[in-house]
Amino acid sequence: MYIYGASGHAKALIDLIEDSSLIKGVFDDDPNKLKVLEFRVFHSAMQNLPNDFPYVLGIGSNAIRKQIVTGKLMRMNFQTLHHGSAILSKSVKIGDGSVFMENTIVKVDTTIGNHVIINTASTVDHDCKIDDYAHIGPGATLCGGVSIGEGSMIGAKSVILPGVSIGRWCVVGAGSVVHKSIGDGLTWIGTSLK
Repeated sequence: MYIYGASGHAKALIDLIEDSSLIKGVFDDDPNKLKVLEFRVFHSAMQNLPNDFPYVLGIGSNAIRKQIVTGKLMRMNFQTLHHGSAILSKSVKIGDGSVFMENTIVKVDTTIGNHVIINTASTVDHDCKIDDYAHIGPGATLCGGVSIGEGSMIGAKSVILPGVSIGRWCVVGAGSVVHKSIGDGLTWIGTSLK
């Protein structure tokens, strides 16, 4: 596989992959990035990107992940990754290019979109729906029947209570408790909208 992006999230992905020989190359747009961990970083124009292996995005920003997928990598295939300690119900539906970090749990009849990050030790209970490009932060908890809209960021150690819907491109601050549904583009910090 190829990794596109060479920052902190790329390091986390490289660390997640037990057999580093599976990584065929790392690419980034920033010409100042020369190496990530033990891998050389390549800087290529769109027409020069190889397509013989699938890609996974080493980019933490939800908006930039979408921009790269719908632009430079529009015609590429994508790899879904999950650490060996991740527990995924056999009924979970998973889109392309999503990542499940160490000690994540995803329960029955949940749907995960494309290019979603389920970060370290987060839990997603039954019947949840997480749309494309969302990021569930480390240690976050989604109770049953929660819906997370496209591109939304759920901060570390946040709790989303049962049946709550979070709109598209929202931000939920770290350590928040979301007890009611919110619309698109909003920010929730602590126990209320900001």
